[in-house]
Amino acid sequence: MPPISVALDKSEIEELKLYIQKKSLKRVRPKTEYELLRIKDGKISIVVYSGKVVHNGSKESQQVIDAILKKEQIYDYILGSDEAGKGEWYGPLVVEGVALTPDLIIECRRMGVRDSKSIAKQQLLNLAQKLVKQKFPRKLVILKPEVYNSKYKEFQNEGKTLNDMLAWAHSAAIKDLLKEIKFNNAKVVIDKFDFQKTEYRLSNVDRTNLEIIQKTKGESEISVALASIIAKYIFENEVDKLNKKYKIDLRKTKPADIEPKILPLVAKLHFKNVKKHL
Repeated sequence: MPPISVALDKSEIEELKLYIQKKSLKRVRPKTEYELLRIKDGKISIVVYSGKVVHNGSKESQQVIDAILKKEQIYDYILGSDEAGKGEWYGPLVVEGVALTPDLIIECRRMGVRDSKSIAKQQLLNLAQKLVKQKFPRKLVILKPEVYNSKYKEFQNEGKTLNDMLAWAHSAAIKDLLKEIKFNNAKVVIDKFDFQKTEYRLSNVDRTNLEIIQKTKGESEISVALASIIAKYIFENEVDKLNKKYKIDLRKTKPADIEPKILPLVAKLHFKNVKKHL
């Protein structure tokens, strides 16, 4: 089994240290300066870093991690949304929204869900394949290139920007999720990109027992991290489909090397490197 990395906050790391001491688990010398401590005791193999632990995936190691993971006590659901494809000239724009219960948050953490930027691409794709098989409320807004270009032009004609379109997509996913779940208390977390535009799109949402947060570095919240991982997975799959359909490799090809009549079907036309080749 490959190693599993689990993000921990400071209090959980301190709790882990106390647990290791209480259980008299055998410590060995750290191998790098970045390791806070290293445990090697029978089938238990755990390395503690600042902000995360990496373990060998054994049942015994997992039991140690389970003992110190804190469970959400306030909210019935924590919703999160994030996007993929915004910065690439090719492929779709993907916005994913998810709604997680406290138990599902723990399960996602056990599986290694964390900030997607800290996960290697192939590892992220493998993790996402497992995550999409889990049962939890999800909403996907996907704008394939043709639809994206049409929608972008529509917003542009109204004097609006890409951030307006992003705010529309995020709010659409979140509103659909809120219709699907029942809760006493819930929280929505959005990876912050434009507070005013997003707040405007969510202004008609009933906030009774509902907290909506736009947060810089939103992937510190597991719901946002999960949404990001799935969004990137879907984006990569959609790019693979375009590559197969048009017999090109968008990840390695320049817009100049693609027939102008095909560009609107595979590319975001407002990107400068695309626009000059239309």
